Amino acid sequence: MKALKTLTLAGLLVGLTGITQAQDDLGKQLSKVAGQNAVNYVSPLLSSLGADLNSGFYHSADLHDILGFDIGLKLGATIVKDEEKVFNFVMPDKVTYSGITFSAGVDYDKTISNSPTALGVESGVPVKVKAGRPGAGQTIFTTPQGFNFKYVPLVAPQAAIGLPLGLEVIGRFIPTVTLPEEAGKINFIGFGLRHDIDQYIPLFPLQVSVHFVTQNLTLTDNADKKILSGSATAYGVEVSKNFALLTLYGGFQLEKSKWDIESYSFSDPSSAASIQVQGFSVEGKNTSRFHAGVRLLLLVLNVHADYSFATHPVVTAGVGISFR
Repeated sequence: MKALKTLTLAGLLVGLTGITQAQDDLGKQLSKVAGQNAVNYVSPLLSSLGADLNSGFYHSADLHDILGFDIGLKLGATIVKDEEKVFNFVMPDKVTYSGITFSAGVDYDKTISNSPTALGVESGVPVKVKAGRPGAGQTIFTTPQGFNFKYVPLVAPQAAIGLPLGLEVIGRFIPTVTLPEEAGKINFIGFGLRHDIDQYIPLFPLQVSVHFVTQNLTLTDNADKKILSGSATAYGVEVSKNFALLTLYGGFQLEKSKWDIESYSFSDPSSAASIQVQGFSVEGKNTSRFHAGVRLLLLVLNVHADYSFATHPVVTAGVGISFR
């Protein structure tokens, strides 16, 4: 059991490494944005993380018997679309650089097209003084860089145990741990409940169940100052059919996620001053999904994978030990 706990923790950290390193730099990049620019910059990343959180709850609609259980790792990977990698960055009316004040629309462009979001390329767009203006060609500002994600991964350890009356409880939990590369500290917890529906329909050829899951994730810096926190909620219905070692499963789910960015310091290009920006919230774009998958059960070892059709498509895979 200790080895499995160690494996679970290691798997979570490996899966989060790319994200948390981005989060470490995310604070630095956020210092370049405020207002709607900040929302547009970070929303695609956080929306993708929300889609990951709401993935991988089950691999069959056949619930465990009383005290039957499984434990394992779930990997969700949200597929990043090209349009989520860029946005139109709106410059302030004035920019002060090297003691000189420049004006938008006269000395530089007001709107900077194809500026990377947090999911975009690893270099910001330089804002240059227009030709014919004093200081022509000089870079007076650079928009924040992205982190070049093709997909956004998240690993979650999960356990489930069967209860009386056709119920099954799901748990996702990791205590506060320090992340690699001193990227901060993370805390993750989730709880869910499933109920067997086909028990009320004699001789029904499919297994049918419903689920409800709620989760919370918090990221702090190494001084325990909160950077962001997120919550996710999902409920839906699933069906499955067993074929010897294989199980086909699928379902429909309603879901939501919300992320709260804490207050941070912003380097205002219009005055070259550092100001405090009030925190803001981001709602995940995924509100529903259809998904389908397959599970291979070899004695007590189960391996499964599924694909979710949604605003943010998610590929989910899992491996674990199952005692029905």
